[in-house]
Amino acid sequence: MGGFRNGLKLHSLAALVAALMGMASSTGTAHAKDTVTIATSIETLDAFVPQFGSQVGIFAKHDLDINYVKGANGSAMVAAVVGGSADITHVGAALIFPAIQKGAALTVLLGNYDIDYTFIARKDAGVDVKKGYPAFLNDLKGKLIGVAGRGGATELYVRKMFTDAGMNPDKDISFIAIGTGYGAAGAFTNRQVDAMASIPPSSTLIGMDNLDVLVDLNATRNKVFDPEYLFTVFTANSDFIKNHPQVAQNFCKAVIETISYMKDPANEQKLVDFTARTLKLDVGKAKELIDVYKSGFNAKLTKERWEGMKKYATFVPDWATNAYEPCASLTSG
Repeated sequence: MGGFRNGLKLHSLAALVAALMGMASSTGTAHAKDTVTIATSIETLDAFVPQFGSQVGIFAKHDLDINYVKGANGSAMVAAVVGGSADITHVGAALIFPAIQKGAALTVLLGNYDIDYTFIARKDAGVDVKKGYPAFLNDLKGKLIGVAGRGGATELYVRKMFTDAGMNPDKDISFIAIGTGYGAAGAFTNRQVDAMASIPPSSTLIGMDNLDVLVDLNATRNKVFDPEYLFTVFTANSDFIKNHPQVAQNFCKAVIETISYMKDPANEQKLVDFTARTLKLDVGKAKELIDVYKSGFNAKLTKERWEGMKKYATFVPDWATNAYEPCASLTSG
């Protein structure tokens, strides 16, 4: 009996040691997550993919932790990546391409979000939309035009429209930087501008009954630009990709998976709730916003879209040098 008990004790002890060794081995082989820092605007829809994907666990699934550095505007976000305080950002190709032309070591990973700008005016601005685009923009000569930030993508959008109308944006209108979200809505409501480039949710916050839509989303995507216009793109510091190629590719896979998840009707309520919290909207307004703009999330990056930017940009970088093929190829199907 004593031998049996001693044998049982030894067996139990051996089992315990084996279990502890197994736990230690399991802990030792667990994947440490890689941290990626995003230069972001936080409160706009084009900032949603990393935030929402992290919340629902998709980036963690790809062994990534996401940190954020907030930039006041697109130019500041680009500067953060160029300067090394962030690894990746999500601004317009219209800002990335000139930075590359000036020598910035930047590489585009993927698309992110198609253009969602509209152009709105005060009801008493005196614009006769019956003249048609772009002729009616001449009615805004001498007026104050709001943009998110000077030199940013919204200013480029406004410049494109007024140039289409045969006007000189530097002489015929005055630009005022009004930010985004509640700041932009407040500037409009307080009559600081006569018209403005509106980034969601600004028009929702102002209230559609309190403004005139001069250029709606359809016109922006089909008259000002075209449906394949390459708007915001995920762009990385080139050294980050060189030193961490697998991390960059994992990031791209997480982005693509997140966008697919966002567009799945089964996940709509999660996206609506996230939108309401992030943009400080009631759930009803958040749903209206998502119904209109969810289609804009688009990771597609192809050479055709890239080369198509020659219609809008004075400089388009070399695809082979400044597009990251291992990521772009994931969207070509």
